[in-house]
Amino acid sequence: MRLRTVMAALVVFAGLAGAAAFGVVGPSDTGGNSVDNGTLTELWVSDPPAMLESNHHTPAVAAIDGESFVAVPINSRQGETCLLTVLNGSGEQRWQQSIASEACTIHSVSDPTIADFDGDGDHEVIAATSTKDLVAYDLQTGREEFRHRLTSYGYSKPLIADILPADGNETIVADLLGGVFAFRQNGTLAWREKFADAQVRQPAVADFDADNDPEIAIGQLSGKATVLERNGSVAWQRNLPNATTTKWMTTGQADSDAATELVFASFFGEVTMLDGENSSVEWQRNVSARGATVKAFGDGDSDGDPEVYAAARDGTLRSFTASNGSVEWKTTLTTEEGVYVMAPPSMGDLDGNGDPELVAVTGTGLIAVVDPETGEIVDSYKRDVPINTFPRVADFDNDGREEIFVIYGDARVVALSYAA
Repeated sequence: MRLRTVMAALVVFAGLAGAAAFGVVGPSDTGGNSVDNGTLTELWVSDPPAMLESNHHTPAVAAIDGESFVAVPINSRQGETCLLTVLNGSGEQRWQQSIASEACTIHSVSDPTIADFDGDGDHEVIAATSTKDLVAYDLQTGREEFRHRLTSYGYSKPLIADILPADGNETIVADLLGGVFAFRQNGTLAWREKFADAQVRQPAVADFDADNDPEIAIGQLSGKATVLERNGSVAWQRNLPNATTTKWMTTGQADSDAATELVFASFFGEVTMLDGENSSVEWQRNVSARGATVKAFGDGDSDGDPEVYAAARDGTLRSFTASNGSVEWKTTLTTEEGVYVMAPPSMGDLDGNGDPELVAVTGTGLIAVVDPETGEIVDSYKRDVPINTFPRVADFDNDGREEIFVIYGDARVVALSYAA
């Protein structure tokens, strides 16, 4: 595997036909182009088993006992190649599990989770699939350890959290038709609830109402926010104002009260913050009639007040003061036509200096490192292939810096590092 710094000039690379095995290709083989001012380094680009399109589920990344793991969901609009593949720190395949062709769709494998879901000391990869199952595989070998039927296929990643009074974590998963399940460490079903749908990314576990017990927050495509008690009963539900189709959710601490806030983004551009204790609307802003997305929530500029970062399908990225919804800055990421997807940015400490950076992506194939204080794009990388989902930011090699992992629509995963 070649390590290589992304070239300083804009370079157009030749396209690459699909390969027979999942391996790695060098930067000059990716079929894209890159822009650099000396800070982004391309670590590797994976080589999937077929040239696919419309991949929009984000890989999971972990560093465990000195080894690196990247779990990649590969989904196919053509209905032929659907896989959960785990790569090593060089982007080369460790193992893969396939989805039967009759169940192979663009939603065949959800965003996966890497965790020790059963408390046995070994980590697993957990994902919901288009076979209407929640499945867990041994992280090292790919051996199936657990499978349970759902009401539909999953869309967002399963959550591993301690929600019940008994010792150990539970696994919580929401599927497309509104089935919400909680499983004990021994694999038995703790509870199951059913709602109209649960398509919003991502469910979350937190003490939303500050009662010292955890709750589970889910969102519904129809524009409803729901918080469940630890036993699955409904703590509260609210119809989001002016948000008939909601797709994205994030959570965090916005102000001085003890409750945790929830932020939703709709297809029609509404960004809405709710109080986690009583579901009241704290603020709402419209960023673009073409739709909005949210994920990053935190004090990105280190001013003592957290921010919510929202992307919009008009190609812009905004920073909102989380406590009141005022706009701190607005940055144009792309002016290209035909931006049908603008996934939300992620945030992490890319250079290891203790201060976070934003990583934003566009439907036109751009990956941008953005200064969360000013909105300035400090470096970027581009392939001429759409990006349909948010970037994963994680320290996969235990070097104290978080790396960037982005899956493109053709199922190639690009791994990048950043140094200020």
